Amino acid sequence: MRKVLFLLPLAAVLCAGQSRIPILFDTDIGDDIDDALALALALQSPELDVRAVTTVVDDTESRTRLAWKELGLFGRQDVPLATGAPEPLLDPMRHSRARQFEVLTEADVAPAAARRRAADLIVDTLMQSPEKLTIVPVGPLTNIALALKLEPRIKPHIQRIVLMGGAFSMLRAEYNIWRDRAAAEIVFRSGVPVTAVGLDVTTKCKLEGRDLERLRGARNPASQFLVRLIELWQNNKPDQYPTLHDPLAVAVSMHPSLVETQLGSVQVETNSPLTNGMTLFQPADRLPAGVTATTEVARQVDGRKFLDLFVTRLSSPPRGR
Repeated sequence: MRKVLFLLPLAAVLCAGQSRIPILFDTDIGDDIDDALALALALQSPELDVRAVTTVVDDTESRTRLAWKELGLFGRQDVPLATGAPEPLLDPMRHSRARQFEVLTEADVAPAAARRRAADLIVDTLMQSPEKLTIVPVGPLTNIALALKLEPRIKPHIQRIVLMGGAFSMLRAEYNIWRDRAAAEIVFRSGVPVTAVGLDVTTKCKLEGRDLERLRGARNPASQFLVRLIELWQNNKPDQYPTLHDPLAVAVSMHPSLVETQLGSVQVETNSPLTNGMTLFQPADRLPAGVTATTEVARQVDGRKFLDLFVTRLSSPPRGR
């Protein structure tokens, strides 16, 4: 018993001494439900230090308002927020109204500072940080590409980019890459280390009925807010359960061992209407001489371990700062 009592405070000291991973979170929150769930997971994870949140493409004003509302419910409106590019680099803006925006009221007004351009916030946060930051984009990569082009000196300040995007063993284009294929190609060719969490693994991470019931049983406003967003996304189809594409990328940013990866290089198809957005992976051992492999592609995932982590975090009361 004396040994146990001695080890408990020692363990607490060791845990307190572990540094949190500083991240920038970029999202197209409001369409699919997984963006809001990914933001919640980032805020609810003691391993992560969310330094900024940025929104991207289409109705970015509503996306920023929704992100601001969620930050408030989790007690984190201290996190800098910025509004990103409404248009991808090559394609026009889309005009549609996602059901999740129905939770917004007249009181849900983001501060004036949130009208700042996302690329500028990304650049400034990276350049002013005394430590390297991890970027976690879970939407189209427009803001990240713009930041890289705006200020190439940010590259040494990026620890890595852990993105949700791509399909590497499937003959299909994944939405985030396809939506701004030019931006994706810029990111993959930037030389910055990338971990790509694509459909190969995210499709294996779907909430089950018992998981959703745990969330419904949580007695706190933040968890109930997420349940409401899920219900809006279900659109009167209660047997439709969310696939946790974006939350898995957040989880991998703090627990890389959740996935098995393969090192190589990724090329994004940008010039063919039939194959635009497809991600072509070449393993490191097959690359031409002089070509450096900078991308780790997720191949396998411990789905149940991730789901248990996710549900535990999101059914807990808000951590606050």
